[in-house]
Amino acid sequence: MVAVVYSVLWIISSFKLVHWRLWYTYYPTALYAAIGNLLYEVICDDYPLWQMEPNGLPNQTMPEILLIVIGMPLSTLVFLSHFPEQRFIKQLLYIIGFVLLFLVMEWISVHYGSITYHNGWNLYWSILFDLIMFPLLRIHYRNPLLCLCLSAVFVAFLSITFQLTLDKME
Repeated sequence: MVAVVYSVLWIISSFKLVHWRLWYTYYPTALYAAIGNLLYEVICDDYPLWQMEPNGLPNQTMPEILLIVIGMPLSTLVFLSHFPEQRFIKQLLYIIGFVLLFLVMEWISVHYGSITYHNGWNLYWSILFDLIMFPLLRIHYRNPLLCLCLSAVFVAFLSITFQLTLDKME
C-alpha cells in the first residue's frame, strides 16, 4: 500500500508544484525517467538489485506500474519545475534535497516491506544512484544526447559492479 500512498502524494504534489504551462518542455525527461525504470524492471526481472513488493496490492506488478506511470514522471516534473537556474550551490542543495526526500521515502518503503534489496544492493547504493539520477534528469532536460551517453556509462558501471551479465537478463 506504500506505493499507492506515494502515488497519491505525487499526484497531489504535482497539482500544487508543477508548472503545468511548461509541461511539454519537461515531458521528454519524464519519459526518460519512466522508460529508465521500465527497462530496469524488464532487464533485471530475473536478477533484481531491488524489488518492489506487493505490500497489500494484488501482485508485484502493481507497485512497479504505479512507480513507472505515476511516481517517476510526476516526481520528475516536480523536480524540473523548480530547479534553480543560477548559482551552482543552490542547484547542488536542490539536488541534495531531492536525494534526501527519496532517501526518506525509500527508508519508509524498506521499513514497511514495500522494497527489498537483492544481490548486494542496499540503501547506500540507492543514495549513490539518486545522487547520479537527479543530475542526469537535469542534464537530460538540457542535453538529452549527453545524458544518454552518461546514462550508458552509469549502467555499465552498475552492470559490472553487480555482475549483471547477459545470461542473468531476461
